[in-house]
Amino acid sequence: MLLISAAPSVAYGQNISRAAPPAATSPIARVAVDLAAGAFDRVLPFDIPFFITGRPPVGTTNLEVQYAAVPASGDLSALVWLPEDGARWQPDAPSTADDTFLVVVNAPLKPGRAYRVRFVASGERSEIVTKFADGRTAQKNYVSVDAGVLFAGDISIGALYVGTNIYFRPIIKDAPLYGAALGQRLALTVGLTISSVADENNRTRSDLFWHQSLVLGAGFRLTSSLRGGGGVLVFQQADPNPLVTQKSAAATWYVSFSLDLDILRGVAR
Repeated sequence: MLLISAAPSVAYGQNISRAAPPAATSPIARVAVDLAAGAFDRVLPFDIPFFITGRPPVGTTNLEVQYAAVPASGDLSALVWLPEDGARWQPDAPSTADDTFLVVVNAPLKPGRAYRVRFVASGERSEIVTKFADGRTAQKNYVSVDAGVLFAGDISIGALYVGTNIYFRPIIKDAPLYGAALGQRLALTVGLTISSVADENNRTRSDLFWHQSLVLGAGFRLTSSLRGGGGVLVFQQADPNPLVTQKSAAATWYVSFSLDLDILRGVAR
């Protein structure tokens, strides 16, 4: 499931073995394709541009690449190939067995989809060889862990917490958030405070567990690493009746800011 650039009408490619070293592209993922096997070496990236690289048929003077989303039925008879003009790789001379092509896929793929990528190679004698490769983007929902600070409104107290964020779609954290769908930003949050919200001597309230209270809410990614959130903080509260010593669960609203734990580990180093 290869993607081809759909930004300009043509996506430019390189002959890796003959061209000068490309500009720094390490932040951009590369996916290798085996045209003989019709397979990619990994799950296809989504939400971000990426490169496809592989060995073209010997003698190739022009390689055109297009992709199509495969319907859930698996019917390949009516695929819509994109982009219309295809992404092209054109070596300076007919390719040899040692040459490798590089094509940029500018139009991001969607998560949880199967794709078929078509490679049409033309030779110097106008012979045409068509190859296909099938791939898939990630399907599993994304789960992340972060740490932050919250403010519980009704009890007017701040607390540190660690939370797990559950997205209902796969996520690539490096994907730009400008214009991103709500599913790329919004997640459910389940966490525990790591500082107590109890008052002095647990007089009117205490933590739900040992020294932790439950955090339930939702988070919204403001950047790739920073999240704003809100929800309810669940703790234990004393009964107003002094004759009742048993405490009961209570909840208050909270607002929060948190950072991805991967970022915090990097800062700690």
